[in-house]
Amino acid sequence: MARAEYRSALRSRTLIRNALLALMRDKSFDKITITEVARKANVNRGTFYAHYRNLSEVLESIQDDVTAQLGALFSQFDTSRLYYECERLLNAGVEFIKKDPDYYRMLLSIDNNNVLSLWKNNVISYLESSSFLQGGPVRKSNALRLAIRFCVSGSIDCFIDSLTGKNGIPLDALPKELARFIESVFRPFYETD
Repeated sequence: MARAEYRSALRSRTLIRNALLALMRDKSFDKITITEVARKANVNRGTFYAHYRNLSEVLESIQDDVTAQLGALFSQFDTSRLYYECERLLNAGVEFIKKDPDYYRMLLSIDNNNVLSLWKNNVISYLESSSFLQGGPVRKSNALRLAIRFCVSGSIDCFIDSLTGKNGIPLDALPKELARFIESVFRPFYETD
């Protein structure tokens, strides 16, 4: 019985989250009501309040969930070796997106709360504070920090453009091409004198 209740609660939360994202495509977050979300999710307001206190909490749960999933993805890699495993990490990113491409397409089609900027900054902060900057013969400099920002932002934008069909590059083709580019950007920082 508990398993069925868990699945029902998970289903309700998913419906509510997807309804909010769908509504955010057409109007700004601050103009959306709980009633609209409940109606779009085909649940009653009581079900909404059984899972969330307000719409901000729904959006926060979406952000937290994706951030946790991305963190789990990064935890599979030794950050001091990311330069050498760039293509493998990018392939893992493609597999991550492929688990539910419609959800990520919907999530990325709206960004009126700067969710994407938050995620980019989290990845950048993670790399800047991790062993990525400590490992190997890395020459540290402001230019390296700029290279990290440039490559993270650019790579995420390329993933978004592929997922939404804006760049005409299939998602599966990105890792190899991006890895070559990223490696060329970081090569000078890893070369020893």
